[in-house]
Amino acid sequence: MNLSGQKHPDEYISVAFSIDGKKAACGSFKAELRLNGSIIQPKQVGQRFEVPDEFKKPAPEWSDNDKVDINLSCNGHDLIFPKQHPAFIRDGSWELGIAHPLYALREYGYTHEFDRGTSLGYLIFQGEPGIVTFTSGPDSSADKINALQREQAEASGERARDIAYELAVFHVDYQKNREYLLSVLNRCLSRPKDSAEDDECSSDLMEFIVNLYWRGDDVLLPTLLRVADSRKDVISEIGSYYSDLLTRRGKSAIEALESLPEEQQIKICKLAFDDDLESNSPKLSQVQNFLRDENRPAATRCLSALKN
Repeated sequence: MNLSGQKHPDEYISVAFSIDGKKAACGSFKAELRLNGSIIQPKQVGQRFEVPDEFKKPAPEWSDNDKVDINLSCNGHDLIFPKQHPAFIRDGSWELGIAHPLYALREYGYTHEFDRGTSLGYLIFQGEPGIVTFTSGPDSSADKINALQREQAEASGERARDIAYELAVFHVDYQKNREYLLSVLNRCLSRPKDSAEDDECSSDLMEFIVNLYWRGDDVLLPTLLRVADSRKDVISEIGSYYSDLLTRRGKSAIEALESLPEEQQIKICKLAFDDDLESNSPKLSQVQNFLRDENRPAATRCLSALKN
């Protein structure tokens, strides 16, 4: 990451705005910076703002404790990206965007920020490859929700599945839409194990259900553990979810594992290792240390599965 370089008095940052990856108009653009708690209101010209004097120093002069909160507003939507490196405030172009549920999962995969909102805000810094920061996005408009409900009445297959997920994220007829997703999952799992993915029975379906769990729907946990298996289609990388479960909600995971047959417990932990932990040594160590501290049979079995 190259953050070096001096700033000059006439340098500006231009901000483009997009929704689900498509350029969009940005009305009433506003920018505000908060450096180590102090508010800085930069000079604005359209969708550009001048780099304030406070940021005009070489990157090496910033300490690890220096942080800037970036607050950008488009069309009345305030998106705040906290605790960014101050050296990102330099001349160039940024891309600000809002990603609705389908685009958010497919483009960016799992993010903690998306768990806490019905959309995902993102900010891409030009010239810093791979540097994308996220925040919980604004709620979707009533117009978008109404359009999805109208479309749902005639939808089928992949599109019906996708709409059910989006509406569940928006808390619209949540139980009905969740049950629809589970019915599709059961239908997909009834196919032969060597079945290939198709439009409906793809890894997206499992991503949808896992996302609803991380959003707080604990009722889904037994189902997600029950389906543990090795197959190419809808649950191709479910071990990554089990790995995250052991990392983020270890005690809940062990308690749930205790209710399953021993063979299923071992399978779940082996999938966690094969799909994720084997290639992530720090995460593996974290899970192993947790399991050693848990004085429960399921934790001992899981720890053994991670070693073999």
